[in-house]
Amino acid sequence: GERLVLGAPRAAPPMRDMIARAARLGIGIVGSFHELGPMPSQEGVTTALRRCCLGGAAAVAKFVGVASEPSHALLVHSAAAAAELPVPHIALAMGPFGRMSRVLNATLTPVTHPLLPAAAAPGQLSVAEITAVRRSLGYLPSKEFFLFGTPTKHSPSPAIHNAGFEANGCGHTYGIVETDEVSVALEAIRKPSFGGGSITIPLKEALLPHADELSEAATVIGAINTLTRAADGRLLADNTDWVGIRNLLAAGLRQRHGGTAPAELCALVLGAGGTARAACHALRQLGAAQLYVFNRTREKAEALGAAFDAVPLSGDLDAAVGGLPQLHLLVSCIPGSAGGAPSDA
Repeated sequence: GERLVLGAPRAAPPMRDMIARAARLGIGIVGSFHELGPMPSQEGVTTALRRCCLGGAAAVAKFVGVASEPSHALLVHSAAAAAELPVPHIALAMGPFGRMSRVLNATLTPVTHPLLPAAAAPGQLSVAEITAVRRSLGYLPSKEFFLFGTPTKHSPSPAIHNAGFEANGCGHTYGIVETDEVSVALEAIRKPSFGGGSITIPLKEALLPHADELSEAATVIGAINTLTRAADGRLLADNTDWVGIRNLLAAGLRQRHGGTAPAELCALVLGAGGTARAACHALRQLGAAQLYVFNRTREKAEALGAAFDAVPLSGDLDAAVGGLPQLHLLVSCIPGSAGGAPSDA
């Protein structure tokens, strides 16, 4: 929201009028005190910050002083903590000796940028500089995220997520737990540092019972691809595979059929694991009128077919596909190394 910084005597009529007007307009006020002389005592900074609350009218209280020694950076930080303010605060010590106050400050910290010709205030740091110090001192929230399953060693997920964490100033890490054992995955999941993870084969169904809460999609599909540790410690599970599958298939149908899907959409899903379940759900959401599922094991095909009201197929894949009256979509949910695609696919 909008913030208004006021710089007038607290009791002056213009200040009172401005506070009333800001309240009517829904504008938050930053009550600010700048001391350009010697740094006050800790008690003095505490008193100034309390006054900056403007009797409850301010949304943020701000104190800025000039640091003449390194301890002043910690002084303003300690003074703000001692003030026990009812609103967020900004507590800064300007100058080279006060840079640590900018690292410690958690609300609306003013920053500069390497492309600017000069910093707007003495001692001002860039976001990258502040983040680097916070990360090195362990001040940033730091959770461990993982990709669970196998084979995963060639996955680009760690590079993508770690680059994102770094760009956004996070202390999180994303790694790989290559395993097909639920017990091995649970060792990482049960660590206090665990923040969440991505689930791939063959654990999409196996890890589902260990979640404390399932999303609607995860419940319907019966498989998961995402775990998140909530603030209260609960393990939340979701399935977003079906969204990606649906979006890609919908785009393909629009391109092939001029924006209108066939009235009697017929689809075939290969496989019977967690991804196949997500594909079946996606196809049902697309309005597939006839859905077939194929697996070499008849029992698995029948179980998946029963879950999504699909016709189970097994045996020879080419013969099964050749026997279909029509087929608009084929979704393979088996590893590429396993083969098994129809010979004319």
